[in-house]
Amino acid sequence: MITIFKKTYFKSYDAQYRGFVYIAAFVCWVAAASADDTLSTEPAALDFTNTRSLWRADPNLTGEGVVIGTICRSMTYVDGEPQNDYRFNMSHNSLYDSDVSFTDGTDGQFGTSEHATAIAGVLLGLDENASHPDIGTFDYQGACPDASVNVYEFEQFSIRNLLGRHPIKEDIILLSLGDIFEDWWTRALEQAAAEKDFLVVASVGNGTSVYTPKPLYPGAGANVLGVGVVDATTDDDGTISLGNFSTPKSLNSSVGPTEDQRCKPDIVAPGTALVPSGNRANGYTIQDNWSSLASPIVAGTAALLEQTASSDTSLNKAFHQPGKSLVLKAVLMNSARKLPFWHKGRIAPGDDHETPLDYAQGAGLLDGLAAQKQLTAGKGKPGSVQSIGWDNRVLQGNGPGHAYGFSVTEPNQMITATLCWNRIYQPAYPFNRMLDEDRDLRLELWGVDPDNPKERVLLDYSDSVNDNVEHIYFACRSDYPAYAIRVRFNEEQPSDASTEQQFALAWSVGPDRQIGNPWWNDLNADNQIDNTDKLIHILIDNGTITEIDTMFLEQALKISHDRIQLLSENWGQWKTYLSKWAPSE
Repeated sequence: MITIFKKTYFKSYDAQYRGFVYIAAFVCWVAAASADDTLSTEPAALDFTNTRSLWRADPNLTGEGVVIGTICRSMTYVDGEPQNDYRFNMSHNSLYDSDVSFTDGTDGQFGTSEHATAIAGVLLGLDENASHPDIGTFDYQGACPDASVNVYEFEQFSIRNLLGRHPIKEDIILLSLGDIFEDWWTRALEQAAAEKDFLVVASVGNGTSVYTPKPLYPGAGANVLGVGVVDATTDDDGTISLGNFSTPKSLNSSVGPTEDQRCKPDIVAPGTALVPSGNRANGYTIQDNWSSLASPIVAGTAALLEQTASSDTSLNKAFHQPGKSLVLKAVLMNSARKLPFWHKGRIAPGDDHETPLDYAQGAGLLDGLAAQKQLTAGKGKPGSVQSIGWDNRVLQGNGPGHAYGFSVTEPNQMITATLCWNRIYQPAYPFNRMLDEDRDLRLELWGVDPDNPKERVLLDYSDSVNDNVEHIYFACRSDYPAYAIRVRFNEEQPSDASTEQQFALAWSVGPDRQIGNPWWNDLNADNQIDNTDKLIHILIDNGTITEIDTMFLEQALKISHDRIQLLSENWGQWKTYLSKWAPSE
């Protein structure tokens, strides 16, 4: 089975480093807005995800004390054997002082990989005197430059640590690689993640442009935080932005559902960044729209959250309990920012109660600052809680579940809640899923009747028979000032006093962060806002899309049938976010 993996192994990455170097327009929101002469900071994508904002809020948050394991593949195979050219370029100015260990005992000075070095730069890079001929000078700072990173070659890790069950002691495991098929090693990784309680962050693939529209494993795995990619925008002259991004597209980011009808990705992040060269001591290249770069952005942000919990005395004990990796997953997903046209599952009006996430966006765009706020809000217990927080405990099968009640005092608020738990796999080869041991949970949102506080009304729920994630995103109603979130077993789940399931729950109440996003007006999803979008707006806003309208949209304007359906089915909801091109204008 390993041989099959090597033949199909994320061919997009072989193409990734064949010259995708662009003359770029440098965009960095925060630094460019500064009135002084300080250097710009790269990768600018870390500003877009509010990851670098954590540094500004607390300069001590650099990943120190957190251990990340990165699984990298050899770029060359001879007679089916890896040639170990999987290493970071440790001689690069941005990496030479990083805390990196190669598990084969080498020093990393030979057999380097462009792909692995790019990942390392996004994670660990630190270079105050960086430069690029088309951009100028800048300050290069990765997401968590003080984290410790153990670098594994893929086959060695699979055989030694997964098949041989050699201890995995890292806090976070990162994989910017994948296969179209679930395999023994992907299941073994999911089993180890659940047993050893570490967070696995993996890219889901680069979409139809290079490989397959389906999410790749292990990113598609149930116990893995799968990361998709948000498209970089381009200027009128075709230059690509390093700091401004639109929405995920199936052309560049693999989308769900998986073959077994689960939602993936779980979260999305930018996949375009300036990265260190893999074979020189200096120099940087621009890589565009690859989930390989989106996943280390998420993993690096998770490392900052892990450090936050460890250094905060009020959080440390509560966080470092069994299930802490589930807490990280729930916090990252629940705090994610919904992008334009986010909707659950199938294209249809209203909420899809049986599909928890958007098939392209997952829970939304990574937001590091919001994730920290979610985490530091602290652990809440069933009963009366604050309007933002998280919990981590065991659900018992002989009770009514756990309920968390809170009040909403501000108007026009959104309630977001995310429930996570792990699937169960055999602890030995072939690591098959243990269906009889799996549990199915349900997430509910109840409103408290103000005229009769003892009466509660079910307002929303998420209850997928396939996923081990449930997610609610609900606009508060003015007639319900108080709400309760409830976690319980699915009614079809056989349970008794011996039935148990560890879970993590995160919830929050806040403003609608979709308001004001300019990419609502990109109706044809081409990363441009122009007169074509205005024409589409007029056609759809007429109220009825005729067969002739559909043919015109598909053939003349090159809009997919699914996109037309998405716009027309929920136009009443989407229209409230579009104000630029009202018909009267």
